[in-house]
Amino acid sequence: MGRIVIANCSILITFLLSSLPVQKQILPFYHASTNSWSYILADPARKVCAIIDPVLDFEPGAGTVQHDFITLMLNAAAEADLQVAWVLETHIHADHVSAADFVRQQTGAQIGIGRGVEQVSALFKPIFNLGDQHPSVRVAFDRLFEPGETLFVGELAVTVLATPGHTPACVAYQVEDAVFVGDTLFMPDYGTARADFPGGDAQRLFESITQLLSLPDTTVLYLCHDYPTAHRTAPCHEVTVAEQRSNRQLLDRDAAAFVAFRQHRDAQLSAPRLLYPAIQINLAAGRLPNPEDNGQRYLKLPIRETV
Repeated sequence: MGRIVIANCSILITFLLSSLPVQKQILPFYHASTNSWSYILADPARKVCAIIDPVLDFEPGAGTVQHDFITLMLNAAAEADLQVAWVLETHIHADHVSAADFVRQQTGAQIGIGRGVEQVSALFKPIFNLGDQHPSVRVAFDRLFEPGETLFVGELAVTVLATPGHTPACVAYQVEDAVFVGDTLFMPDYGTARADFPGGDAQRLFESITQLLSLPDTTVLYLCHDYPTAHRTAPCHEVTVAEQRSNRQLLDRDAAAFVAFRQHRDAQLSAPRLLYPAIQINLAAGRLPNPEDNGQRYLKLPIRETV
């Protein structure tokens, strides 16, 4: 009889535990030199996590690469006894270099990104004249997500939301009441993403923003960048949907007005400082170019001669 009771108790306890909601943990990390936010998304009960939009320390003037920032994140995961199962990219970043491949080498994690990356690759490879020595995105990334696809971090269900506009590859990752929105939105006092990169589209950006702002008011949006203002000097990483509806670039603007504003604004913006190295490396999921016969790695710099 004792054995039967113990067995029944065990079954009951297992059933009760499986019925409890999965608790998520989100740890933000700020990379000051690129104004970037990276995140650890964890299922602490199952000791599994994903790293979202990891940043590599890259100095273009000196051509140096360091791993201080991403090592800080990996150490935090190790201290919490978390296995890194995924690296999730919200898009091909033009303003920082991805540390995705470094994380994969260190942990065996899979790297995932939206399927729109194939369009981004087709647009940028001719610009840099990248040949067969540059890996295709199907080789560089382990998974190309479809819109609406669900992946799991432990038992956390992560839904992929297509959010094109800033780039064709942009996606957001929704976990219950939290959404990692990439560059689509910034803090309300700063604005929204630019849409003038190859494949960018201000109309689609407006539609993606509208989709995100249709989520419940209390949904928390986790940003990929923050640029402190004169009235707010500390960087912020999260904002609710209700707060984001007061975004200074969205107020009193319908789709046509937003597109006109965005196109006028983007025409005045300079290229991101890390645009050329970031695109080449990030299309390879953060993998650095192979060394040439002298042992040195090289990136390309397109030259445009103007009259």
